[in-house]
Amino acid sequence: MELDLRQLLQIARRRWWIVLLLMLVAGGAAYVSADRQTRQYSATATILLSAGSASSTTGVDVNALRATELLAETYRKLIESNDMQRRIAEQVGLEEIPGSLTASIVDGSQLIDIRVTDTDPERAALIANTAVTEFQEYVSEQAQADAENARSSIDTQIEALEAQVAEIDSQLAELNSRPNSDDDPETQRAIEDLTEARASLRDQLVELNSNAATIGAQTMAASGRVSQAGVAEVPDEPFEPRPMRSALLGLFVGLLLGVGLVALLEFMDNTVKPERNIQELVHAPLLASIANLPKLQPGGGQVYSMTQPRSGSAEAIRLLRTNLEFASASGDINRLVITSASPGEGKSTVAANLGVVMAQGGTKTVVIDADLRKPTQHRIFGVPNDQGLTTLMTHPERSWEEVAKKVALPGLMLIPSGPLPPNPADLVSSERFSELLDQLREEADLVIIDSPPVLSASDSLAIARYTDGVLVVCRANQTRIEALQATASSIHQGGIRLVGVVLNRLKGQQGAAYYYGEYYGTASPSSEQIAGD
Repeated sequence: MELDLRQLLQIARRRWWIVLLLMLVAGGAAYVSADRQTRQYSATATILLSAGSASSTTGVDVNALRATELLAETYRKLIESNDMQRRIAEQVGLEEIPGSLTASIVDGSQLIDIRVTDTDPERAALIANTAVTEFQEYVSEQAQADAENARSSIDTQIEALEAQVAEIDSQLAELNSRPNSDDDPETQRAIEDLTEARASLRDQLVELNSNAATIGAQTMAASGRVSQAGVAEVPDEPFEPRPMRSALLGLFVGLLLGVGLVALLEFMDNTVKPERNIQELVHAPLLASIANLPKLQPGGGQVYSMTQPRSGSAEAIRLLRTNLEFASASGDINRLVITSASPGEGKSTVAANLGVVMAQGGTKTVVIDADLRKPTQHRIFGVPNDQGLTTLMTHPERSWEEVAKKVALPGLMLIPSGPLPPNPADLVSSERFSELLDQLREEADLVIIDSPPVLSASDSLAIARYTDGVLVVCRANQTRIEALQATASSIHQGGIRLVGVVLNRLKGQQGAAYYYGEYYGTASPSSEQIAGD
């Protein structure tokens, strides 16, 4: 079904409460759920990694910066490691960190944020600051351990070199002590080689001693590479839960669910609605749209065209009268059957009110209650039902005026159903019934026949064969489209004229103005209840 903006607005007005209800439920549930959660506080301390040495001519060494970035990722993983977190917990005096401790590198910088979440705000700040100091100490310990290992290795090399130097010195002393050593070329050559080797070893010793001297400075530099750039403050407000934020999110989710549910209901709701194109459904015009009336009681109160003549529903009946006059231009309508697809759609109420407004307009009208299974016209007009249509069918000698009742106002007569027969379909299909309608046609301007629902009994189609057309009453938002189409199809297949459709019992804002071809009708303001028959 294609929907335009007007139809979408009608759907929104009709089902707005579903969307609102789901929004309130989802928003309220989200708020209550969040409000009941344990408050979580967050504290963040920040450490800074030094970028390395700088050059007076080129600025910061790019390679040093890249190395620092890699080191930052290594440090981040170390801070989140189980060993480090156990160390931090022990320093605070806990067996383990009760909340969570995470480290993250600040994009585009050499900063690492250490974020601690806990149910205790003071404890969260304490753990965050302790993490910084413990990590600084850890880095210092690692640097010291590395320096000691390096110094131990250098000392071992120095001892080996010094032993070699001592060996060479011993050899030189022996060569120099030989007689005539100065005149011996071989001895001089050996002395020169040893002296050269000794000089090389001394150079290596100088370099190793220099390296040993710089290890301390490098250890201090490595220890000072991690510094605290931001102290964790005790948080004043919890970072979660946030009931209001959760409520807003819940409202949005409820809105989506509500819109989705309304769309699903509209897709699944295959009932007749004002926005449906009745002409396309049944190939007949919509002659009137009648709204509900508040506090309408069964019986005489159902004749609202007299009891509430200024109501929108009464005006809709008068417009139905006008539209029937337009319809008679294409063929006289002297005998009109009013029926519905199923019980409870208001056909009897429409028939009674149509009879009243026709009589008010000066049309001599006779209403026949031909629903011999569940008659209601005698209750609507408050007349006895001891005699009626069945009396005329079983006693051909009696005149219709003898059993007809004067009701409501001059110009309107009612032939009630009379005692219920065991074979209603046979009675209304008889020749006697056709003769009665022919007689009434000569003596009345309009005969309105209230008949049973088409899908409940075959009486209506049997009656319609002797009339000028059928008016089908359907109940808005209750009569299924399939039922209405099946009713119209049965009427068309019988070669019977379907004059039009009356959309009854519209609710809320559905009673708006409609225009279908040359017929148009308006419905009244919102209402709550109208009798079903």
